[in-house]
Amino acid sequence: MKENTRYNLKDKLIKESFHDSDEFIKLRDNPVKLIDKGYEYIDCGDYKKAFKLFTIGAKADRTDPDILNGMGICLCEMGKLNEARQVLEYAIEKNPDDPVIYANIAGVLWEQMDYDMAIYYYNKSLEIDPGIEETCFNLINLYIETGSLFMAFIECSKFINAFPDNKEALELQEDIILNLGISFI
Repeated sequence: MKENTRYNLKDKLIKESFHDSDEFIKLRDNPVKLIDKGYEYIDCGDYKKAFKLFTIGAKADRTDPDILNGMGICLCEMGKLNEARQVLEYAIEKNPDDPVIYANIAGVLWEQMDYDMAIYYYNKSLEIDPGIEETCFNLINLYIETGSLFMAFIECSKFINAFPDNKEALELQEDIILNLGISFI
């Protein structure tokens, strides 16, 4: 009976968020679609709806990295940085090899102006998967924002070595070199 009651509560929560019965049935019966829909809401900027979906998903699986990342992103975008950090710290505990979680917590820490820890987590993410371009750019831009132009240059050079045809990285490197030159004047 308890199990049945829990699913009734889950159904009720989903129904409160979604009035389209077809959508409700798809999400209730397929956790992957629930996660996908949550990320669609994130893409549309509807963080409250996305958070509701991820919360429902977390009731079914408290360790899924996609669900936990989604919750962390939503909380961050809603300005609840401490809560986002807590969710993502828990996500790291449960999924210590997921580079996206490390990159997401780095973003939260950057927002909290905890730059040293943000740099640590971006680097940790890149240790696991050096091919995530967005994480590379974020680390470079964080170095630029903190005035660590030489470190930004080093990271940008590493990125260009890995992705030599990336025009955005080449332009960014030119800007960094220009700013390094200006800083010596």
